Amino acid sequence: MIAKAMPNPTLSRRVMVYCHDGMGIGHLRRSTAICEHLSQSFDRSSFLIVTGTPYLPVVGLPPGLDYVKLPAIKKSSNGRYSSKSLSVRMQQLLNCRRALLLATVNYFKPTILLVDKTPAGLHREMIPVLKWVQRNCPDTLVVYGMRDIEDTQEVTRRQWEDGSYEQTLEDYYDETWVYGSSSVFDVAEEYGISGATREQLHYTGYLSRTPCTHELQKRPGDRHVVVTVGGGTDGEDLIRRYVDDAVHAVAKSGGRSTIVAGPDASPWIVSYVQQKISDLPGTTVLSHAQCMSCLLREADFVVSMGGYNTMCEVASWSVPTLIVPRVKPRYEQAMRANLWKELGIVDAVDPTTLTSEGLTSRVVSSLDDSWCPDTSALDLGGMDFIRDRCAAHWNGGLRVEASVSV
Repeated sequence: MIAKAMPNPTLSRRVMVYCHDGMGIGHLRRSTAICEHLSQSFDRSSFLIVTGTPYLPVVGLPPGLDYVKLPAIKKSSNGRYSSKSLSVRMQQLLNCRRALLLATVNYFKPTILLVDKTPAGLHREMIPVLKWVQRNCPDTLVVYGMRDIEDTQEVTRRQWEDGSYEQTLEDYYDETWVYGSSSVFDVAEEYGISGATREQLHYTGYLSRTPCTHELQKRPGDRHVVVTVGGGTDGEDLIRRYVDDAVHAVAKSGGRSTIVAGPDASPWIVSYVQQKISDLPGTTVLSHAQCMSCLLREADFVVSMGGYNTMCEVASWSVPTLIVPRVKPRYEQAMRANLWKELGIVDAVDPTTLTSEGLTSRVVSSLDDSWCPDTSALDLGGMDFIRDRCAAHWNGGLRVEASVSV
């Protein structure tokens, strides 16, 4: 790692985010939330997300943020990548993406480069970019951002070894931001991170959300259940279980349900839900929410698969939540759900044993119990930690008082 010179604070502050986009919208939502938080703290700042996902217009563009669209890729059940939309060979697609990435970094010249999910990028497509930045923008702060949990110890250690993660981090990166707390899950210990790579680690705390400015529609005595499965790629089983039984029990009790199927949901599950709820008052199915922040803050109870962003959001507003986590192809959601359940933050259930009737029982009893989650064990200061790291790099150009999370 090369020591960085302090940038001139009078220069424009430019953040470029590379957002891994093989499945779902979670990485994109996290990246835009970080950019939005930073944009509220820094004058004359610009944020550019480079991603292949087609769903950035769905997530929304905060002020000061723009994006470069790469050709989209998709990940199959066997873990292999291919073109999502274009009838081209994968190598052609990768060549196009690499050329766009290099051209973007050349013209934008970020003062902070944040790489999400994979240090080398999809099929190592970020390596030429990292080398270019090292040669041409030596003062740029290069950061790898990772979730608190990636997968089981065995799987993650093998992935890091096969992908030469530690060597890539030592060669090209200045810092690694872990979006979590070592007291909840110690990434360095669990995944065997050592040496110079371990010294780069910063546990930011979890990435809480700032309430939006929209007026809430919550009514006194409301019993509103929100069901959300992220991007919708693999949430069909949970949605089907909910609409087979629980949605009727909620409606019978005078409550209402909002089911967010996700922009990647298959047409058949959307059609199935619409048929099931056609005669139920106060029941809605959406492909995506115009403002997920509003929807979750309004909820009296949330049923979710347990993606990182949703869990941070329900924790931010202490919303009672049942997690029915994904267990394939990654065990990450189940690991986080079980840890948070032990801390009293969420309820969680094994999806392989959950029946439609069992889901109904948990939803109805939770609505009746008025359970209030205990989030005191969580450090939710991740956004402010990131803000303060950026402020330190940009020579104190912060509009609000900094408070570094430890």
